[in-house]
Amino acid sequence: MTLATLLLLATVSAQSMEAPPPSETVTAPPLMSSADACAPDVEAEYQAGFDALVSGNDTKAMRLFEQVLARCPQHPYAGEFVRLTQARLQPGGRLATAAASTVGKEPRSNAARASLVVVQTLHGAAQGVLLCAIGDCSGQGYAAVSLLGAGAGAASSLLLTRGGITDGQAAVINSGTVWGFWFGVASLLALDLNDNDALGAAVLGGAGFTGVGVLLAHFVSPTSGQVSLANSGGLWAGVVTALFLGTADSTDTRAFFGAELGATAAGILSMAILSKYVEVSRGRMLIIDAGGILGGLVGASAVYLTAGNDAGDAILIGSGIGVLGGLALTTYLTRNFDAPDAPQVTLAPLTTPQGGKGLSLAGRF
Repeated sequence: MTLATLLLLATVSAQSMEAPPPSETVTAPPLMSSADACAPDVEAEYQAGFDALVSGNDTKAMRLFEQVLARCPQHPYAGEFVRLTQARLQPGGRLATAAASTVGKEPRSNAARASLVVVQTLHGAAQGVLLCAIGDCSGQGYAAVSLLGAGAGAASSLLLTRGGITDGQAAVINSGTVWGFWFGVASLLALDLNDNDALGAAVLGGAGFTGVGVLLAHFVSPTSGQVSLANSGGLWAGVVTALFLGTADSTDTRAFFGAELGATAAGILSMAILSKYVEVSRGRMLIIDAGGILGGLVGASAVYLTAGNDAGDAILIGSGIGVLGGLALTTYLTRNFDAPDAPQVTLAPLTTPQGGKGLSLAGRF
């Protein structure tokens, strides 16, 4: 394999990763000291061409490398870089570079945009109803304000995603909306709010957490799997906490929903942090969630079949233990669920130093 082939594979792969920190900046191969060494300003052009090539500006790199060869034909590397840049400028080379740059990233999806529009339209309508309830609207007022809210939700989600949106970005915004209403409702029950204060908590919860979701979508851009993991953490933390709290004799609603708020928030935050280090898909998370549901049913059924009608609170405990066991078992059984089914291969055209044509192959097997 020629030097041009190796350089093609290296630069295509390098562009698919994040930019290295300043201390790890890629530098051009240095010139060897000899009587035929090129002038310092030629060396500067050569370094500028290499930097342009690494950053993806192939046209500029080609121009600079050709200038280097014109002024210093004996340059030991410029010729190979010219052939490399020519290969990258070919349609197949541009396609390979584009494919490599999207590895590990979610593509933008019309389905994701549609899901965002649907949820935010409902969100807008709900906010309109809540605001009308606070303002004591008439019957026609409810209809008008909810319609305006729905239109605002649909229009804003459409206009703000004209450039496209990924499944993960749509999921984190929609999840923020849903969790916002949950935290708003739980807060009004935990704090024993009444009348307009209670409605205001729901309004602020939905709007505030939707805003948090928008910020996460813009600055973090999580995958759909990461969002699913965080959602599942909050969901199951709340469910298991509710099952165990249900066995207590206390009827304090404020304490119950206060504990639910804490458990849900802890579940979301812990799983969101874990999602940065554990790669998981939305499909696998759905299977794990199904395992939690099945485990809870098995646990409750086992206690009921053993103790009969006298089981009482033991059913709740058995269900909670079953949920935890089902989640753990399904997580283990699906450990290879996201493994690739086939090698990931990228082909790119190649021009050899002798003028021949060929293909270079890069892949992960």
